[in-house]
Amino acid sequence: MSDAPVREADELRREMARIDARLVAILDERARAARRLGELRGEHAPTLPVGDHAAIRDLVDRSSGEMPRDSLRAILREVFAAGLLLELPVKVAFVGPEGGPGHSAARGRFGSDGSNLFSAETSADALEEVSRKRAEFAVVPFETSTEGPLQSTIQALMARDLRITEVLDDDFDLHLMSRSGNLSDVERIYATPADHALCHRFLDGVASRIAVVQVKTPRMACQLAVEEPRAAALATESFGALHGLAVAQRGVRNADSSRVRHAVTGPRPSGRTGNEATSFVFSVQDAPGSLLDVLRVFAERGIRLTKIQSHPAEGASWSYLFYVEAAGHFTDRALVAAFEEIKRMTRLFKLLGSYPSR
Repeated sequence: MSDAPVREADELRREMARIDARLVAILDERARAARRLGELRGEHAPTLPVGDHAAIRDLVDRSSGEMPRDSLRAILREVFAAGLLLELPVKVAFVGPEGGPGHSAARGRFGSDGSNLFSAETSADALEEVSRKRAEFAVVPFETSTEGPLQSTIQALMARDLRITEVLDDDFDLHLMSRSGNLSDVERIYATPADHALCHRFLDGVASRIAVVQVKTPRMACQLAVEEPRAAALATESFGALHGLAVAQRGVRNADSSRVRHAVTGPRPSGRTGNEATSFVFSVQDAPGSLLDVLRVFAERGIRLTKIQSHPAEGASWSYLFYVEAAGHFTDRALVAAFEEIKRMTRLFKLLGSYPSR
């Protein structure tokens, strides 16, 4: 390389360093604003800023494209989550082990610091923590790409006076992570049974030369990978990095594996953004045309139903519970009128909550 390109490269490096310094200053400024929001809230009950996801989408759409959109989206999510942790330093219950899908979803929304998060075994347990005011929010598995809405979570919500305020899409991507970050160094892989199932195609492909050992938790997998120079763990990038691991093979999750959406639930309903979905459940009277009569109430008011799914009602033989998603916020005039009418027509009705539509 001649002197001119070398000088230009050096100047570009210096320019990037100056930009980096401005980025840090701007992030510090945003953090101060987030802390101030928390101070203004005082003793008032915490409410989520439900417009965050729409704001991130808008920022990505307005970008020039110089920064790859997926990278920009990931950066903005981290910035917004870190700001939320400063604004709302609240306790959040999630379902499953540290490093699992529930933990990943909670960290992605409430900050990767993790000190404000704690684990619960089931959705009912996590929701009970909120009901007993030992947590302000719970992040629970809500829907899978193969099964649809999860009956266990819906039943747990029906038993408590809580509301869904947000639904988080699945960003649980698994990577092979090791101390060196070099795949050729790996002789043993530690993984939980659940993560093994999500990555079985990759693991089957390397089974002839790399041993796969099952462990109970992602934390244990990462700790063993740190202790053993030629070992690796299946983990999300952020969770593995917390333990000092680097990516040796990116994106090893099966492409067709089931995805899970998580619901953020709390004691207070969400505010309006202008683009919401509302979830509710009901069961009909045991009479001909009962379901059709209920659906007609929504059709007559021009309410768009985006999803309807039936499940056997818990504890009642041959009785079914209908889960429904409708476009709009539960305070919309049309939905208020429809709900009042169908409450008189049904055996059971339960509003689960409104949340920004994805």
